[in-house]
Amino acid sequence: MPQLNLPKLLAASPLILLVLIALVLQGCFLDDDDPAPVPVPDAMPTGYYDVTGTASLGGIPNITDLQAIVNGNSIMMMSVANELLYDGTITSISGNDFTATFTIYDDGENPITATASGVITQGSSITGTLTGSGVGSGTFSLIYAISNNQVASLSRIENTTNATWGALVGGSTATAAFEFIIDAMGGMVDDVNNVQGLFHPCQIALISTISPIADTNLYEINAELVGCANTNVSTNYTGLATTRTQSNADDTLVFMMTSGAYSFSSDFQ
Repeated sequence: MPQLNLPKLLAASPLILLVLIALVLQGCFLDDDDPAPVPVPDAMPTGYYDVTGTASLGGIPNITDLQAIVNGNSIMMMSVANELLYDGTITSISGNDFTATFTIYDDGENPITATASGVITQGSSITGTLTGSGVGSGTFSLIYAISNNQVASLSRIENTTNATWGALVGGSTATAAFEFIIDAMGGMVDDVNNVQGLFHPCQIALISTISPIADTNLYEINAELVGCANTNVSTNYTGLATTRTQSNADDTLVFMMTSGAYSFSSDFQ
């Protein structure tokens, strides 16, 4: 019978022990039943955010009429009382967090830029912080509108009961609101344009259209202004619109469009 070499076994036992420990630990990891964290799905912010939104911006600390329209990665915010329009692009959405860039227009012109970051609570709200100068610096809060459960259609915005859609734009005077008509095909044409201000006496070219965006309560604007006293304003504009109810259904057309250098926007009634 062969003799056991005890010194060699004892010398080797620490190595054997380490191997056994490693195997046991590996088994523990493999048998771990803790579920992996569930990733938060990226929020979908498309919709209209009602005129009850608020903002505190450089030079204007108490804005209470902020409203917005979001379609995909396009976001446009407006305060009619302060004649401000924010034309933005959402650059990233990760879960509920977002970043964006904005071009900001004051009374239809003087564009400045800013960046933003914040939180989207889908179907409820958007809150954000603007980083820039002046009205490009501060915070804002938007409230998702209950009208998003409706569906856009041309029959809701064509001028049948209302003779025209009219509002003050670009410094036009209270006695001379800019007015335009939408027909049953979504064509747009100006009706009153002798308004003074930035958009005097612009005409809306016959090729201009406003079109429902499928499965939303939003509309897409593609327009051209011609014949403006300021020839720089005579150019192509794009934007977004929706309807809001004040006294009667669809009696307010929330209308925002920009050219990159100018903005034409207001609550048209």
